[in-house]
Amino acid sequence: MLSIDRLLGLAGMGSTIANVSMIKQFLSGIAVVVAFTAISGTMAGMLLTAGLYALYVSLMHHGLDPVAAAIMVSSLAVIIMAGFGGVALVQWRQLREIPRLFSIEKPIIKRAHRLAEAFIEGLMTERTRQG
Repeated sequence: MLSIDRLLGLAGMGSTIANVSMIKQFLSGIAVVVAFTAISGTMAGMLLTAGLYALYVSLMHHGLDPVAAAIMVSSLAVIIMAGFGGVALVQWRQLREIPRLFSIEKPIIKRAHRLAEAFIEGLMTERTRQG
């Protein structure tokens, strides 16, 4: 699997200092997005917990047995967690495909490199004039 250092090394080869600083700025932007995503996820979890508790209290207020209300709220929480787990699993599988995409591109790059070398070699060889 390609690491971020390797990707940065590949992106930084032959680049100017301005491009390297732009990459660093891009990475700091990614870090901010990750931090806000973690904070938002925590807050959403707290809201979901409060909503489930409010549902439990509401079911008990309307005369449902506390055990039955707890079973209903717990089953709803399990269904929600299974849904989030399914989405996370699909996303994880998609992320695991990214390194394979890099390995698929290598033969194409090699062919393009061979084509460019053949073109330069043909351009540099002396031609004999017929005529």
